[in-house]
Amino acid sequence: MLDNAQANRSEIIMLDLLGAFEEMPEWEEIADQLFNAGQTLNPSELHGALVGLMGAGFDPDDRHHLEQTLVSVEKAVGVQLQGELVEMVSRLNLSTMSAIVDTDYAFRLLIPDDDDPIEQRLRSFSNWVTGFISGFTEGMTVRNATGVAIQSEVADVLKDFAAIAQVESDQVETEEAERELEELLDYVRLAAVSLVQDAINNRESES
Repeated sequence: MLDNAQANRSEIIMLDLLGAFEEMPEWEEIADQLFNAGQTLNPSELHGALVGLMGAGFDPDDRHHLEQTLVSVEKAVGVQLQGELVEMVSRLNLSTMSAIVDTDYAFRLLIPDDDDPIEQRLRSFSNWVTGFISGFTEGMTVRNATGVAIQSEVADVLKDFAAIAQVESDQVETEEAERELEELLDYVRLAAVSLVQDAINNRESES
């Protein structure tokens, strides 16, 4: 028999699978929810982990994968998902996939707004990339694919991400710093979308 937490997760999952898609939330909204739940996790790391799981083959439209996502993201980034956080992560997961497959390129990395200090944005950007690597690694482990050879293109992206995650956050706010951050954001966004799209194509070819 399901306990209350499991029952809550199942109800939310069924609601989402019926098509409760939303636009991607703002960074501040997720930060407030995490803070109110007593969690210190940066929202960017959480979002990166979710996208990393998608890149490893997790499908938010599949009930089993959606349930496993809640478990895997807890392991990947060390967060405890209870109560309203379960609903928040579930909806963030689905809205993110919806944005990734959107033909208008609606997907974006969940980091603070441009009006926020560049140090905060760089730190959150680094957290996002770290989260992606953690999510991807956890996803491959769950799928028992750790022994499977990763394509060279994917390996190159992961290496790039590992290097990018070391970006210095204590930079002076200049036009050059803003331009460099924008270039990094564009590269990571496009690379992440490409990995997730490849995972989607692989699932379709196997079905």
